[in-house]
Amino acid sequence: MFPSGSVHSIDTPMVIMNNLELLLSTMLFRGGSKDRIEHILELFQERNLNENATIFAQNMPAEALYIVKSGRVRISMMAGEGEEMGLLLLGPGEFFGELALIQETNRLVTARAETDVELLLLTRKDFQTLIELEPRIAAKALVVITKLLAMRIRSYHERLKQLIVI
Repeated sequence: MFPSGSVHSIDTPMVIMNNLELLLSTMLFRGGSKDRIEHILELFQERNLNENATIFAQNMPAEALYIVKSGRVRISMMAGEGEEMGLLLLGPGEFFGELALIQETNRLVTARAETDVELLLLTRKDFQTLIELEPRIAAKALVVITKLLAMRIRSYHERLKQLIVI
């Protein structure tokens, strides 16, 4: 489980929505016009995974951003020999794996299905298509990703300072 003081924890009921509603409600695309979001919907792939399935593992190549449609996803990282440290618990409408859209790199964390999950994913290649089709939507998504990354860096920095002091 997650240590007290986890960076983020949700207690949101599982909500089932269609893919268009999901994209319109997620921070990445909130405020976008229904017509424009409908236009890019085909760029997203659906994935259904069972509880405890690994979505991606630390050090794997990063290839896609994921949006939780239903269920919960646990984000963790290795903290020592065989010991995982929980970082995030995400639910419907939240996203993860955003670095994959920005650069070709390996995953810094592991993502596992805490429950059965439905996900939408957007590959780096399809994000490049999104930039060409809807540059304003893509730019807004990049601003949201940048703000989220900045928030996480600050949060993790505080946690690291606490660990070093102890």
